[in-house]
Amino acid sequence: MIKLVNVSKFYSSNNVIALGLRKVNLELHRNEFVAIVGESGSGKTTLLNVISGIDSYEDGEMYINGKETSYFSVSDMENYRKKYVAFVFQNYNLIDSYTVLQNVEAPLILSGYPKQKIRTRAKEIIRRVGLEDHMNHKATKLSGGQKQRVVIARALAKDCPIIAADEPTGNLDSESAKQIVELLYEISKEKLVVMVTHDFNQVKDYATRKIRIFDGEIVEDLNLKKVNKLDLPDIPDSEHRIKYRDYLGISLRNLLSVPKKTILMILIFAFFSFFVALAYGAYQIVTDTTTYNYNYYFNNTNPNRVVLRNMDNSAFTEDQLAELENDYDNVRSVVAFDYLLDVRVGFQTAGLDFDYDRDYFSGSYLPLDLIDETMLKFGVMPTADNEVVVSVHTALIDYYEDALPLTVYSNTGADQTSYKIVGMVDTAELAVSQEALGENYFFVTDNTLEELQKLWYFTYILNLEIIGDDETLFFNGSAARIYIDEDLEDNQILTTAATVAKLCDDDACFYDVSVSVEDYYTSRVFNDIELIVTSDYIWGTAFYMNSNTLNAMTYDEVYQVSLLTDKEIGVTSLIGTISRIPGTVFTRQYKVVYPFDSEPIDQFQGLILLLMNIGMIALNFAVMIGSTLITYVIFRAIINTKLHDYAIYRTIGANQGAIKLFIYIENIFVVIVAYIIFLAINLSLPDTISQYGIFYALKVFGFSNYIVFFFMLIVMSLIISRKYSNRIFRNTVQTTLKTSME
Repeated sequence: MIKLVNVSKFYSSNNVIALGLRKVNLELHRNEFVAIVGESGSGKTTLLNVISGIDSYEDGEMYINGKETSYFSVSDMENYRKKYVAFVFQNYNLIDSYTVLQNVEAPLILSGYPKQKIRTRAKEIIRRVGLEDHMNHKATKLSGGQKQRVVIARALAKDCPIIAADEPTGNLDSESAKQIVELLYEISKEKLVVMVTHDFNQVKDYATRKIRIFDGEIVEDLNLKKVNKLDLPDIPDSEHRIKYRDYLGISLRNLLSVPKKTILMILIFAFFSFFVALAYGAYQIVTDTTTYNYNYYFNNTNPNRVVLRNMDNSAFTEDQLAELENDYDNVRSVVAFDYLLDVRVGFQTAGLDFDYDRDYFSGSYLPLDLIDETMLKFGVMPTADNEVVVSVHTALIDYYEDALPLTVYSNTGADQTSYKIVGMVDTAELAVSQEALGENYFFVTDNTLEELQKLWYFTYILNLEIIGDDETLFFNGSAARIYIDEDLEDNQILTTAATVAKLCDDDACFYDVSVSVEDYYTSRVFNDIELIVTSDYIWGTAFYMNSNTLNAMTYDEVYQVSLLTDKEIGVTSLIGTISRIPGTVFTRQYKVVYPFDSEPIDQFQGLILLLMNIGMIALNFAVMIGSTLITYVIFRAIINTKLHDYAIYRTIGANQGAIKLFIYIENIFVVIVAYIIFLAINLSLPDTISQYGIFYALKVFGFSNYIVFFFMLIVMSLIISRKYSNRIFRNTVQTTLKTSME
């Protein structure tokens, strides 16, 4: 039962208060066909809107099966309309972009009707109202009478105990009007039908009750026929829950039913997403230029050196290494495990008459195959692993012409080998940076490089931990020097009490430990290690072990390589080519760093780079917000044309949460298609695109960049959806319908 007690309704416009209803008292029951009549502006439609819950009231109380509704929230009233009320409007309020079948299916979907039965029931109802021949016609193609039949079919599909009909015959000819009234009469035999009409003669043979409104008050309430008046059923909420797959289906249907609007939204979003992509790509370029944490930093900034790692940090395969060495004409050497290239070492001669400028050499190691005999100023190429060729500054090189072969010893690091300098080249004739012209380069054999890599590995690892059985931390850090002592047994490590945080008062203390070694690419733990801590002083952070133990603690896999080129010319082109080698469908194979442009920075440069990064972040934020707002303004104009459809959804059972979800999902569909367009265009851009071109920023995208960018677009979509969906519910359903029709 619906019961109104002293219900009043007022309207406010331009500071003028107008009366809608005044002190209305009324009871309505199932099985009644109630005709509400009155002159235009008398309040009959207002009464119907209050009863059906699409308009509010300001005074009095309305009861639904004895429950007060004055305290109902927006969601409570939505729930009431969803479960109890189906609407038949004078202006039809069909979704014009839907077919007859889709209009009738909509309330079935929203009511949680079983998916496999929705179409069968919808067709059955359409046949009942005589429109089976028009089932797949768009609503805009129907006559007035046919549209009204669709509205009634939709109301029947919703299967609610109340049918609220607002002048359903007002726009129809007499024959069509009679057919509609007869349909409503049939419905009233099991439901409550409340019909507003301006012509009582059309319904006098069918109505069981007549209510006349004048000036907002009920002035006549006549029972015309005796019926068995019943209360409204109690309908649990669980019977009307829409399933999540149906949200997706309705959202997709909404997009496909208006293809022109949808395509326009996709193109607009794709257009502005490119601005965001360019800003994000530019940020990545700045970040890549100022980030070089692969080995802390690169000491060796030879302009002929290009550093590579796999984008996923996996080890290089033999095929990859062979391809890098053989497929590029400009590549002279591929240095695997290239930590050693960044080791800075010093050598001095054994003479007593020590002259720092002439008897001391300082620089970096390089592979021997970077030079040949034609580059030697004097001397010969090495024939043994302890023989080296050294590059020397032009001003000093003549001093050594008669001094070779020259024996030198390392005074830095763990390399205890004496070397014999057998040849020299002029540093100025090597392709090195101007800052490095005063440096020496030591060209050594592959075997020597391999051995030195193991000795120097612990100097450049990220972390080394030695932990005893009692979990006492002995050492935590890196930059450890390793010395070879073949007198030690396998899995024995000798160090000093000065190195580890452990006292040893005896000549030697023995501990069972595990050793954890972590670098940029791997993390490994070695158990059952015997640590010998001696009280003897060893300079610096030093550990002694035999060759077998050292080999066990290093690894043969190659995670980082340096490409060394013949000449500086063409390096930029080589970097561009390799950086665009495809990996998976969304990413590139290699992360490429050019140390020559990534030298360690001083504090002032660091501040500049920090400001650059902050500026790029601000630019990205500004572009993203600006693109979002502009897109929202355009989307709002497009979506506003669908405002009427969303209001209709509110009348057929969609609550606020459902409609918001429709909007969110529709816009996410738009984002996905726009993103696919972006991918297609971005991946089709030529690899030869100039680094000074406007689209160069798009070519730096790797797999992670594509993922981050996609989520940036999703965030944009959510902001747009939230801003718009909040606008939809500012007004009541009746106000929204009225506004959208104007």
